[in-house]
Amino acid sequence: MNNKYISINFNISPIYPGTEILIAEMSQLKFEMFEENDLGLIAYIKLEDFKIKLLDEISLLKSTEFKISYSINLIEDKNWNKEWENNFDPVEINDECVIRAPFHKAFHKKYEVVIMPQMSFGTGHHETTQLIIEYILESNLKKLTVSDIGCGTAILSILCEKKGALKVDAIDIDKRCYDNSIENLKRNKCEKVFVQNSSSECLTNNKYDLILCNINLNHLVDNFKNFTTISKSNTVLIISGFYKEDLDFVNIKLKNLNFYFKDFKEKNNWVSARYTYRKIID
Repeated sequence: MNNKYISINFNISPIYPGTEILIAEMSQLKFEMFEENDLGLIAYIKLEDFKIKLLDEISLLKSTEFKISYSINLIEDKNWNKEWENNFDPVEINDECVIRAPFHKAFHKKYEVVIMPQMSFGTGHHETTQLIIEYILESNLKKLTVSDIGCGTAILSILCEKKGALKVDAIDIDKRCYDNSIENLKRNKCEKVFVQNSSSECLTNNKYDLILCNINLNHLVDNFKNFTTISKSNTVLIISGFYKEDLDFVNIKLKNLNFYFKDFKEKNNWVSARYTYRKIID
């Protein structure tokens, strides 16, 4: 198996929202991992998938509103999943929940989610994931139906089942996330989570009590109208994946679709916000 990767180091000014836009664009072009830093980000792609003309498809690099420089480097063979595992520490949230891998000792918390991280988004380390987990821990999910849009490793879905959800529909457009989610559901003996390798359009025949969505802002906004089709009166929407300075913009967009702002949580300028849907005609 060829484990050679290309890394592209981007220096971006202004770094916000340049980094977020760049990740959104490159995630559609076979780039597998992104590492944000103080100067911008590092993007990783398999050597076999990389062509220099691929960069021509990134519109941000042509923008006059941002100053962007980059360098391209070849990374020699590595067992990337092993590297990922070696740098994956357990995550404890609010003294009652832990996210850990199978190779970690059991913590005997009230809620223990066991995942094999691999390279899917959703190890529990990112602020956005932790903020939504805090909301889930505060919520009574008994007999509620849940959709988890952009499920990553299915951490949120697994926790929802452990909290008593009646059914959880989890989706992700990334096949690697889908495969990883299936493994993690088995690992946690889940029976009420159903995962699909698809976009939110596949859910339109359903109505949910709770909608979770943790994806970047551009893709989040693209899904707003789909949220209305899977909502009923008093559906709760919890979203994350954006910064505090974007909250007013998000609130206005969602209010126009009858999602009314309730509250938000913040960590290191990342935000998770909660809304209630008020359907005009039921």
